Amino acid sequence: MKLNASDSLIKTLINNGLEVVFANPGTSEMHLVAAIDHNPQVRPVLGLFEGVVSGAADGYARMSGKAAANLLHLGPGLGNAFANIHNARKANSPMINIVGDHASYHLKHNAPLTSDLDGLSKVSSDWVRRLDDPRNISKLANEAWKNANSPSGRVATMIIPADYAWSDIDIDIEPKTSINNPKSVDFNDIAKAYDLLKKEKSMLFIGGRFLDEKCLKLASHIASVTNCRLVTDTFVPKIRRGAGLPIIEQVPYFAEMAELFLADTQSIVFIGSRPPVSFFAYPDKKSFLSPDSAELFELCSNDDDGISALNELKDLSGSTKIDEKFIQSYIGDVPTSGDLDATTLGPLLAGLMPEDSIVSDEATTSSLLVSPFALQAKPHDWLALCGGSIGQGLPLAIGASLAKPDRPVITLHG
Repeated sequence: MKLNASDSLIKTLINNGLEVVFANPGTSEMHLVAAIDHNPQVRPVLGLFEGVVSGAADGYARMSGKAAANLLHLGPGLGNAFANIHNARKANSPMINIVGDHASYHLKHNAPLTSDLDGLSKVSSDWVRRLDDPRNISKLANEAWKNANSPSGRVATMIIPADYAWSDIDIDIEPKTSINNPKSVDFNDIAKAYDLLKKEKSMLFIGGRFLDEKCLKLASHIASVTNCRLVTDTFVPKIRRGAGLPIIEQVPYFAEMAELFLADTQSIVFIGSRPPVSFFAYPDKKSFLSPDSAELFELCSNDDDGISALNELKDLSGSTKIDEKFIQSYIGDVPTSGDLDATTLGPLLAGLMPEDSIVSDEATTSSLLVSPFALQAKPHDWLALCGGSIGQGLPLAIGASLAKPDRPVITLHG
């Protein structure tokens, strides 16, 4: 039985768990559009600009924990999506880009939309493959899914020539692929990390995918015994926070403030993060923000089993209760009068924010005043701009709301 190659691609991705395709297609993707229409198990979401498409896919991935797909039109379409693909990559969000290209025999004629699509893809992605034969399309889709949904989350891009997309093939789709499990962390390294955390002026620095409520509570148990500081990055993909939840400090944005924040620290253990660096270089200023004398120990990356590592550290601590100083209090009073500005918006937002909200934060100028108050709001998830490329806030919120339609979503801009 013949199967259209585009149908094979979409069916393979659905078989692996794909639920949503964010799309801004063109002529070279029409057979892929038809394949989406033939397979109602996947939800198509049209975006009128590719940056909205890629930003929404990022928000969906952060809240669902798995990749959506982007359907993009040639090199210029991928170029328009680049900023939010970059942000997603910095957030370690799983993402699959399906990028249509001219028919293989048409590329040599240098039509107006012809570009170095392979080069553009390599700049924006962790994994890139160009389909070389329509009969390999299901295998390619499996590889893309496996790479995107690795423990750390990656951007995987498939380039699909139009003539291969419209071809019929006699090959069934590949079986569902397996996903790599996080790598285990050596117990000797865990024991070394705990010895460092027991020292004076130590810090447990957690980031990436280890900022959910479970991981933060484990970290708070460890800190309750060792008295280490709990710290995370300035901008994180998703963090669970609010009243009644563990408190974790964030490295300040400005380099001078960050250096003061980290000053006198003697040892830092990293789980899901790396030693912090300044956003930009400055004359006569170093790039790394931690003290030169501090011992830095990267216990595990986002590809490793950080949850088990935190459990092992908690067991070593023997903790049975989280110290109250590591639990966030509720803000209480909500302002009812006065000017509405950045200083009053913080407590107002914190007091009125519904429980279990999702906040997409791209308030580049006012967030520094608003975010600390929101720490005292009812429990919520906070999504930040990890790649620094503006234009993420609203698209990210769209994707988050599609992943979690029953939860309120708030976007901060300005």
